Amino acid sequence: MATQLPATANEQRIWHLCQRLEFFASHLPLALQKLAASSTNDNYYVHTQRGHYLLRHYSPHVSGVCRQQELRCQHAAAAVGVAPAPLCLNNHQRILISEFLTHSRHFDWEQMHHLLPQLLDKLILLHHLKVQTPLLEPEAYLNQLVSAARQSAWSEADDWLFAALLSSARQFAALPADLVLCHMDLHSGNILLRHQQLYLIDYEYCQRADASLDLAALVLNLQMTAAEEATLLKLYQQKRPQAQLTGKLTLAKRLYAGFCWLWFKALPNGADKAVQAQQLLSRLLSSDAA
Repeated sequence: MATQLPATANEQRIWHLCQRLEFFASHLPLALQKLAASSTNDNYYVHTQRGHYLLRHYSPHVSGVCRQQELRCQHAAAAVGVAPAPLCLNNHQRILISEFLTHSRHFDWEQMHHLLPQLLDKLILLHHLKVQTPLLEPEAYLNQLVSAARQSAWSEADDWLFAALLSSARQFAALPADLVLCHMDLHSGNILLRHQQLYLIDYEYCQRADASLDLAALVLNLQMTAAEEATLLKLYQQKRPQAQLTGKLTLAKRLYAGFCWLWFKALPNGADKAVQAQQLLSRLLSSDAA
């Protein structure tokens, strides 16, 4: 196969980096293609004579993320068929190389309602994994996030919203805990379908947390209706009877929206997403109070 040279300056930079990586020393890249980017990393498809790979290049501006923890979580998830296998982490170059799932596509809730049971099966497999990670405590995490978020534009309305978030976090902490290994970033871009099998990708924020936070992420990010949310909860409870979900999802949705609001507010390029998350949080608080 002929070598396919990258077109843009960023792609050329990653291309030259690949030429120097020990991982590719015996099978130099033949083709490189930029994939969808996230707020914290750029993704590239790399093809060599040996196979197909996903290369994630992390932004230098993201702090508080342990890449070794991400690698451990993805390894454990791959071992039970939930994730593609991670192959190489290079912290110095801010690169994680994983197996590339060829012929895959992103999860489309409108077209894939029938795959909800499989999605929950995969999520429960993740929730059952035993990986040593820090414990996410919502109130402490909110205080950590707001310290960075206050460095950008901050108003009295933001103070009111944050106070309501802290109140929700304290109510949440008073309920029985259901601590599992949570993905913490479940949206359609992080769920792939390949040959009728679902995979969860991007374990950047994976850690021990309450299971309801992953369910809240699915409800909000897939824009589920009230009926779909009820089906999700019922099915999850049936598949994992020990789950402690009673009275939690309303609070978990507020907390997840609040995490997103503060996290995006602190990013240099996150203003638009911060506004969207803030509006969602305001709606959740007002509708729950009604």
